[in-house]
Amino acid sequence: MLKITLLGFLCGVIGTFIGGVIAFIFRKKADRYLNMFMGLAGGIMLSVVTFDLLTEAMDAIGINLAIIFTFVGVFVSMIIKQFMNFDGMLKTGYLIFFSVLLHNFPEGLAIGSSFSVKESLGITLVIVIGIHNVPEGIAMALSLIKGRMNIVKVMLFTIIAGIPMGVGSYIGSYFGEIFQGFVGFFLAIASGTMLYVTIEEIFPNSKTIYTITGFLLGILMVSIF
Repeated sequence: MLKITLLGFLCGVIGTFIGGVIAFIFRKKADRYLNMFMGLAGGIMLSVVTFDLLTEAMDAIGINLAIIFTFVGVFVSMIIKQFMNFDGMLKTGYLIFFSVLLHNFPEGLAIGSSFSVKESLGITLVIVIGIHNVPEGIAMALSLIKGRMNIVKVMLFTIIAGIPMGVGSYIGSYFGEIFQGFVGFFLAIASGTMLYVTIEEIFPNSKTIYTITGFLLGILMVSIF
């Protein structure tokens, strides 16, 4: 159980942290690379929502409940946005942080539960989820950097965003089938938050050829992994 929890924690933290490091490297050309990586993150997030999270949620709790709880995730994101006293890219960065924070928990549950079924399946999920956390970390970090947040605080945010995955992995491995029934609800809510952030924040703030290129690369990455 400790091994599964550690793998889930590392999967969440390392992925977003690496994204933060890449964002730090390219921070001096943030405008150009932000559009590219925001498009990449948007492509990945929409692909993950459409082909992964929503599909799994529908299989677990049915189409009707999955759609209802996706709307719950959207409304929660809308409400949180109203209480954010930040402008421009800083607000976008915080919303991406929130969506990553929220959807990492059910992904952790999925990792923990999958290990109880088959170890190789759990390891595969750790690798795939870790990889797709990287561009999300990049988009989050670049948004916060462009919003003039202190770089140390930005890197701390990338680490915090991955912590729920370790918590979810522990709960998923400990309770196994008990929490398996709740995963669908969490995945649907996470789908709503990611969908809202992508449509409302990421794409409207980046409208260049870099965004389109990043978006298509994001879809390609999800289809490969």
